[in-house]
Amino acid sequence: MSRRLGESFWGDLGDLLGAVRRAMGVTLVNFIRKPVTLHYPEVKRVYPDRFRGVLALTYDKETGEENCIGCRLCEYICPPQVIKVEMLKAEKRNFAKVFTLELYACEFCELCVQVCPTDAIIMMKSFDMSTSDRRELLLDKDRLHQIGLQFEPSWATGNLLRDMQTPPKAPKAAAAEPAAKAAGPGPKPGGAAE
Repeated sequence: MSRRLGESFWGDLGDLLGAVRRAMGVTLVNFIRKPVTLHYPEVKRVYPDRFRGVLALTYDKETGEENCIGCRLCEYICPPQVIKVEMLKAEKRNFAKVFTLELYACEFCELCVQVCPTDAIIMMKSFDMSTSDRRELLLDKDRLHQIGLQFEPSWATGNLLRDMQTPPKAPKAAAAEPAAKAAGPGPKPGGAAE
């Protein structure tokens, strides 16, 4: 052992004092800095345009009927299986007789929004669903419609979201050009053939 007992004590004490000095320096810098805390209920944070929060059901703006046709695609694609739908068959179109969503287990993966053919389920720009009772996060059809009327919808839902993910279509002129090349050489100008 090359260091004696007295030398290791003073060396360790010096390391400890240096660490305390660095930690207090960080504390002093943060003590002087302006706080970034928002007082939430009084001051609302501005969310980015692409923020996606709570799920909701929508109504058709023209007819006032609910958009959900009970096709159950959202139920089939949901990874944690938190959506339950029962279809009610009617003369003109189908409706969702029962639509329940267990929000406490939802992953917010947005797959149900992407697969919905009628844009019936959308994501809202809100997360204000905190509660102390999990039963309040078991949402039925009426509560989901109420959320859809209460909060602002997110930036892209349903068909708009799917259109953004599809590859762009080739221009018509460019699409016709490869077909002409594949057909081979045509008649030469002036009507003369080879």
